Amino acid sequence: MNNLSIADARHLIKCEGGELTIGELLIEIATSLMVAGALARAIWVGDATAWHLFLPMVAQYLALLIAIPALYIFFRHPGLRKDVVGSLRLWAFMAIASGVAFAVQTHRSGVPWREQLNDNLTQAWRWIYDAHMHWPIVLAVAAILWGLPRRIRNLYEHGPPFSGVSLGCAMRLVVPLLGAFLVPFVASGELPVVWVLWAIILLADFLALAMHWDLQRRLRRFDEQQLKNERTTL
Repeated sequence: MNNLSIADARHLIKCEGGELTIGELLIEIATSLMVAGALARAIWVGDATAWHLFLPMVAQYLALLIAIPALYIFFRHPGLRKDVVGSLRLWAFMAIASGVAFAVQTHRSGVPWREQLNDNLTQAWRWIYDAHMHWPIVLAVAAILWGLPRRIRNLYEHGPPFSGVSLGCAMRLVVPLLGAFLVPFVASGELPVVWVLWAIILLADFLALAMHWDLQRRLRRFDEQQLKNERTTL
């Protein structure tokens, strides 16, 4: 299967939550277009910066970290335990790091901690809301939550992992490398970096979906050929 072994291809599909039906693929495409449209509106209307464009991905990651321990309350699958432990450890680390940073900030400013916390939350909210980034975040989180039942079904049918490094994340690293030739144009100001990043995110999502669909199609053909060969030998 090109440079991937059959085992690697199956592992990638499992990390993505299992095979997609045509309906699920269309919903994934529609969701990606909706998030991309909301991001484009945020750039156009709210003057969202390149930093803002990472917020939907961060929100998806945090939503997954919340969802995994919550799901374990109802689905006591042993393959989910490792992800639960990892999520709780990461939450503990972020809580400690945030607490230390907040304590240092409060000490330096001399402002009471409740007032400082209120100011920080207000600034964070205004940074998001004024750039019209709340809708892309809501849509992105809804997309990751929509895929949870498919991941649970895949976990029970094929075992762990419940979640892994997704093709979308990998594509967001590969696409910029392939598009490195755009750097001179971005540096000269001919191409706004925020729109370049927007295009990279959208292209990465569609390439990830295309790769997912292509891998599962090839695996189906391989399995059908194997079954045919077995029947022939009998």
